[in-house]
Amino acid sequence: MNSESHLQTLKDNYGTKLILLEKSDNNRLKVQVNQDNLLEVMQFLKYEMGFSSLESVTGLDWESYFEVVYHIDRWDGDPTLLQVHIRLDNRENPVVPSLTSIWASANWHERELWDLYGINVKDHPNLKRLLLPDEWDDFEHKHISELYPMRKEYKLPEKPYSFKPHPK
Repeated sequence: MNSESHLQTLKDNYGTKLILLEKSDNNRLKVQVNQDNLLEVMQFLKYEMGFSSLESVTGLDWESYFEVVYHIDRWDGDPTLLQVHIRLDNRENPVVPSLTSIWASANWHERELWDLYGINVKDHPNLKRLLLPDEWDDFEHKHISELYPMRKEYKLPEKPYSFKPHPK
């Protein structure tokens, strides 16, 4: 199969449940789904479409929301790489379902997501600190951005940045 046929298969099976579905030039498909459909879509990708390898899980902190990106691959020579995006609008209590029941490799990725971003992973079998010390959250004086080091505190400049031409 190729990325075009994967794109069509996803459209045929989940067209109305997908928020975004696009193909880049380099056999990469970008899919955005909501949290309610994540497990169903991921099971379909693995068991029906053969995307057997969860390569990474990445958290992104945008100014007003979080995003989680899953990179999924095949081991059969198919060059297609899937990026599945989930947008989390609740910054105070971001939650995604665990994918450990589908891919065991999700375990440490999800622990890291929780440890560094504070994104709760629902139904994770062992959600505990991975990189930070166990006692990291015992400090009551810490602000949420200190408890989760990858969260950003945005301080916008008073004036927009302007770029000046480089002197010759």
